[in-house]
Amino acid sequence: MAEKSSRENLVSPSEFMRQLRPEYYSDTEDHTTYQLDSATLEYHLDTITARNQTHEFEIFCRKLCERTICPHLKPATGPEGGGDSKADTETVPVAEEVAILNYVGEPSSSQERWAFAFSAKKKWSEKVRNDVAGIIETGRGYQKFIVLQHNSPGQKTVHGSKMSLATSTV
Repeated sequence: MAEKSSRENLVSPSEFMRQLRPEYYSDTEDHTTYQLDSATLEYHLDTITARNQTHEFEIFCRKLCERTICPHLKPATGPEGGGDSKADTETVPVAEEVAILNYVGEPSSSQERWAFAFSAKKKWSEKVRNDVAGIIETGRGYQKFIVLQHNSPGQKTVHGSKMSLATSTV
């Protein structure tokens, strides 16, 4: 009896993928999508430090990185998201069998140690230099540093965008 009920709870691989990525299946019902206009997002990012929401910004950046760069990230511990660990988040090594199941991110992220730093400060270049110097001083053997920062409208941007990403390999 227990075996029958456990079989009923199993989800087929097809159903699992439909739940994970319904937009890829033509027979899936449409879901309501929410779009945030760029002016609202820009204002929100520009005032994030004034509202003392740097922790929320770090969570936003980490979730963004998990969906685009590396799905296996470990949030930093300590006060204000990494007070003593220097990196705001870092990769978690996973087995090759698990890594091949990921459909996003860079394959090397599953075996290498990467450090991530996030900044919403107006003087972001100073913070980035300090973060990278602190990360190097830890001697943890990171192979790559990834910095995600937000520029204010009057500041230069790295690739012409408001949110910019910089990577450096050791």
